[in-house]
Amino acid sequence: MLFASDLDRTLIYSKRFLDKCKKKPLSIETKDDKEISFMTEASVSILKKITNRILFIPVTTRTIEQYKRISFLKNVIVPKYAIVSNGGNILINGKIDSYWSKIVSIKIKSESISSKKVLERFNEIKNNEWIYKQKEADNLFYYFIIDKDNIPLDEIADFKKWLLKYGWNISIQGRKLYIVPKFVSKSSAVNYIKNKTGKNKIIASGDSLLDLSMLEHADIAFCPSHGEIYNSYKEGSLKVSKHIVFTDNQGMSASEEILKKVEKLTCDAKLIS
Repeated sequence: MLFASDLDRTLIYSKRFLDKCKKKPLSIETKDDKEISFMTEASVSILKKITNRILFIPVTTRTIEQYKRISFLKNVIVPKYAIVSNGGNILINGKIDSYWSKIVSIKIKSESISSKKVLERFNEIKNNEWIYKQKEADNLFYYFIIDKDNIPLDEIADFKKWLLKYGWNISIQGRKLYIVPKFVSKSSAVNYIKNKTGKNKIIASGDSLLDLSMLEHADIAFCPSHGEIYNSYKEGSLKVSKHIVFTDNQGMSASEEILKKVEKLTCDAKLIS
């Protein structure tokens, strides 16, 4: 068994979630000497128990550099495997798995149109009224810092249909918009590690549409009652599989709820392999 979990807004949370958190948060990431990400003490404690029983894999859209800022995953829990760059890179004991990187490179070239063509098409709807910054992530995909209130939703919907035809995807998470090749996915990377380690069951958790395929391919999955997946489900624009369970809680309390459910599953000796 393995537990593959998204990080931001699933297990770890930024400062803006602290106002709704009644429990004492622990700082787990700093940037420019400022505390920027947190977990509750209970979440840390439960995750430690889980990692002592089964393989825990942090899974994130963060770049390698952004992932390595998380001190908690260097000093408290040190996972053997980490999936970063939305699945485009896998770290094994902190070093890039070069074999996986070659697979990703070949798949992108064979299944997706060039990033140049994608950006040319995106430039037709992009303007300074709703986009502040553009960044390339580990030479794999793009993300943009946006003003979500001014985003042209109809044009984005049409652009998404176009992207899907040519092997790319799009996702909006908070103030970031991601444009990513389809094969650069968390589910592909999790499946690779599953086969590599011989595990036969997957528990997964995540909140965004970039997590959805990972949740769908898991044996059981948990989703916070906030974020892209939950909002799309509530709006009726997304159907989810029965094995994907929404939390009763939101925010940092959702993290604790997910981890408690995962810990309970790991206590069943019949499930662990």
